[in-house]
This record gives sequence, C-alpha cells and structure tokens, in this order.
Amino acid sequence: MSDRYESTFVVSQDSAKGDFTSVQAAIDGLPASGGKIFVKAGSYLISDTIRIRQGNLHLQGEGMGITTLVADSTMTGNTPALEAFSTALDGTPRTLVKDTVRGELSIQTSPSDAASFSAGDYVLLFSNKSVDTEIPAKHAGEVRQIVAVDTATGLLTTDDQIADAYTLADSARVVRITMLHNIRLADVSITTQAPSSNLRVGFTHFRFVENLQIERVEVHNAYFSGIQVQSVRNSTITGCYIHHINDIVPVNPPNPANERYGIAVGGASQNVSISGCRFSHTRHAVTTGGSSGTNANGMQRNIVVANCTSMLTDTGHFDTHQPAENVTFIGCVADGGVPATQASGAYGFQMRGRNCSIVGCSVLQAVGRGIMIFGPASSGAVITGNMVANVRALPGNQAGTGIYFDSAGTSDHTVTGNVIKNCEGAAIANGGSNNDIVISGNRIENVSSVVSGAAIELADAARVLICGNAIGVVGKSPAIAMRGSSDDWRIAANHLAAGGGIVLAGSGTVVTNNFGYNPVGPISNPWPSSGTDLTNQVVAGTATPISGTRYTVRHTPKTIVVSGGDVTGIQIDGVDAGSRAGAFKLGVGETIAILYGTSPPTTLVFAE
Repeated sequence: MSDRYESTFVVSQDSAKGDFTSVQAAIDGLPASGGKIFVKAGSYLISDTIRIRQGNLHLQGEGMGITTLVADSTMTGNTPALEAFSTALDGTPRTLVKDTVRGELSIQTSPSDAASFSAGDYVLLFSNKSVDTEIPAKHAGEVRQIVAVDTATGLLTTDDQIADAYTLADSARVVRITMLHNIRLADVSITTQAPSSNLRVGFTHFRFVENLQIERVEVHNAYFSGIQVQSVRNSTITGCYIHHINDIVPVNPPNPANERYGIAVGGASQNVSISGCRFSHTRHAVTTGGSSGTNANGMQRNIVVANCTSMLTDTGHFDTHQPAENVTFIGCVADGGVPATQASGAYGFQMRGRNCSIVGCSVLQAVGRGIMIFGPASSGAVITGNMVANVRALPGNQAGTGIYFDSAGTSDHTVTGNVIKNCEGAAIANGGSNNDIVISGNRIENVSSVVSGAAIELADAARVLICGNAIGVVGKSPAIAMRGSSDDWRIAANHLAAGGGIVLAGSGTVVTNNFGYNPVGPISNPWPSSGTDLTNQVVAGTATPISGTRYTVRHTPKTIVVSGGDVTGIQIDGVDAGSRAGAFKLGVGETIAILYGTSPPTTLVFAE
C-alpha cells in the first residue's frame, strides 16, 4: 500500500487506500514505541477531541488546506480539536525540607520522600510564591529532570540550575510528572464549524511535552488560541499560519473572555522557539502567560520568537503577559492593526517580563504605541535595531508614541540603534518613575507631529544616559525634555536639528557636546534667587550674584565674565583667583564666589 514504507499507519477517507479512516483510531492503534501516521488529503470531520497520550508520535498531513481536521458544530464546550498530554497519574507532592536559591543544582527532601523518585524522573518544582502582580494566584514553578537520587540524605540532583527560589515559607514542593517525548505535528489545517465555544485551553493544546515540533500547521476560524503550549521544554513551532481566532463565549460570566491568541506559551515552558509563523486577525499573535492549579504552576523562560509576521491585530501583535523572563523577539514584523474599540490601541509589542528583548523588528502603522514596556515586574529590557514608523495617536490626540515605558516602575532598560520616525507622538516617552535607562545611537525623525511634547521625554526619571542620538525635525517641540522630578541624567554627543532644544531639570544633570545645543549662549538673570546652582534653566533668577555666596556650575560648563563694581575678591573652587575682574571658564561641578561691597559688578554668564 502506498506510504506504508514511510508510515506506521495511513489514514484515508477511502478505506481501500489506508489503514484507518479516523485519525484517532490510527493513534490508538500505534504500538507503545510510537510511530508515524500519514493523513492523506481530505477534510476529516471530528466530533470529539483528537487525543495524543504517548510519545514518539509523528502526525503528518499532505499540506495546509489539503489535509484538514474539522471540529463539527457540536464541539462548543471545553473541547479542543487536538491535545497532547499524558493521563498517567502524577506522583504525590513532596515537601522540601530546605530552601533553594537561584542557581542551585539540587533539591532537598526527606530521605523517605527521596526514595519515591528515581534518576530520569521529570518533576515540577513549585511553591505558593506569587509570580504575577496582576493575577496573584499564579505561582512559581519549573520543570526539571532528576539525574541522581541520594536516599540517605534526601538530596535530588537536577539536570540544570534551578531558576527561582523555592522556600519553606512558600510551601515549596516537588512532584513527579509524566512528560511525553518527541511529538511532531506537520502539514495540516485545523478549524471548526462550532458557532461558539467555552474553551479554557488552546484549540490545539500541548502540555508536559519534551521536544514538541509543530511545523507548517494552519489553525483558523477557531477559539481561545490557535496553539497553546504549557510546560513544554526544548520545543519548536515553525512555519505555521494562524488566523481568525475568536473569543470564547462562556455562560458565566456572560462576557467574552478576551483571549483570541495565535500562539500562547504558558505554565513552566522553557527553551521554546517560534519562528517563521504568520498571523492575522488575533488579539495577540504570540503571547506568554502563566496558569496555576494542580501541577500547572510555572514561569515561562527562554522563549524566542523569530521572523514572524502579524497583521490585523485588534490589541497588540506580540505580547508577554506575566510571568515571563528571557523572552526575545527577533526580526518580527507587526504591521498595522484595527483597534477593538475606538479608544483602544493596536500596538506592535507589549512586554511584561524580566530581561526580555526586542531586536531587529519592525513596527509599522501601530495605533497608540509602537512598543510598550509595562508592569512592575518588567526590568532589564533591551530594545535594539528596530524600525518603528508611522505610529498614530489615539482619539483626543493621546499617545502616538514610538517606544513607551509605563509608570509601574519599569527600569534598567537599554534602547539602542533604533529608527523611530513619523510618529504623531513622542519617539520615546514614559508614564513616570523609570530609572537607570540608556538611550543611545537612535535615529529619530519627524515625531510629535500631532501630540505636543519632546522627541525624547521622560518624567520623574533618574539616572538616564542619552547619548549619540540623531534627532531630526520635531516641529516646534524640543528634542529632549526632562519632566517632573527627573534628575541625574547625562545628555552627551547627540546631534540635534536646528531649533531642537533641551528642557532640563534637576541639579545633578550634565549636558555636554551636543551638536545644535552646546553652546547655548548667554543666560538672562542667571543667578538663582534661591539656591546656589548655576543651571541652564533658571527659575526667577537675578542679574547679580549675592556677595560671598558660593555658586556651583550645573548642566554644562559656563563662562562667567565679571567687570565693574567694587569687587574685593573672586574665588574659584574656594581659592582666590588673584584678580577682581575677567572671564572665568568653569566646568560642571566647579564653584565661583564673588565678593563685593555696596556696588555689585556687572556679570555675564554663558552656557556652553
């Protein structure tokens, strides 16, 4: 029979040309060692979930749109079209007797509990520690494999470093789980005829799988998410086409669940690569998100999304929900989008997670914001080498921002080498309270064209380095603006177009060698009426200094010219200058004090 030499079983709608007419029957007929099932061209109507319960299984079709699995109209419950996970009984959770710390290679249980494990077992290490500030019921967890068991001491040695701290105070435990190995699904389309759905998992759903491979699979006109993986390791999803994913409509509560994901990565998934996939008509093309419950704890780690394209989002093309860390987007394209409501946006990237990166991606014609980093768990983001263009403002001339940090305390970010242009709002902005940010080597052109503001504008931000950026036409707006309580910035070696000024705040900021800004020339009424800082932006200053007051140069170097009056002394950095008049050039942090009698001198202060 054709294909028998390549496959264990052949599925065909014509019983004379295959071993089975049903995919499920072919799966159930496989030996314990697994095998390959080849599904011939045709549309296969199913009335119940296709279930994969063993490993070493390859389900191969003839191609997207050629081999199609169709869930019939009765599958409106929590019934995915296809799912893969073992129904074997998991072990009994065992309590840790010692705290773990990040980077350890072992778990300490009691000797009697250790005897219930064997080398080679897969385990879920978990605790009650919340890992999601928005949904506190999501708890810490990760999948590890046991490589050695010491029943005398109770020590379990794991296959890799433990990624989190699991403490006795958080009820840390470890439980044996069953992992399926080597599941491959390729060259099929999967859809449904159901008019609605109460799905709580992905339309195709994979849980506790090592080496899952999903290749050239189309999922469309489905619900919840096209593909959902939970607690999978060392897995790939490549060349898939996922589109028209719809909301589920639960009975209680009555409102849609607002899911509509293309690919959702959840649980304790680790080392997952998603590449070369295409998405259309989704809320998020790719998203991460934890899910707690019995043996469902976990944080997603080491997720790479590469060379994927998305169009027609209604919320945000690419997204990371909490909890997640070390998620990287490389070479992805987020194109356009139609917001779900008039007031909402259609963003390019939304990122909530630790140490995540967006590298070499393109955001074109987003609505509201191109890239947004948000949530109090977000820190250490790297945004580099991206193109963000033509971001439109929201109704009421709001946002329209190229790259945005929200006000939940996201910090320690690096923004380098991006091109940001033709945005109706700022190129880079924030909601406040963001610290330790590097903004370097970016090309910014024609921004803040509708929403007033600077090209780079941060509020209440401390310790910010802005250097080597080329900032072009920004209308009548400044190039760089410090807002609110911002301080301790270093603004250096930027190239500002004609008229692109800098709005400064705080006495700890230094501004040097910026083409188009330095030197800025004479400062009118340079001597502050209160305080002793000679800044570039004086509030309520006076034309003459107070005799004997020691003033400190801030922001940029200053040239101070003193003439006339009955000057009795001029001190530079506390040392007498040896003259009673002249021009004095002072660097940032140096001080000057002018002593005089009843007649003050004439002074000119030039900022450089």
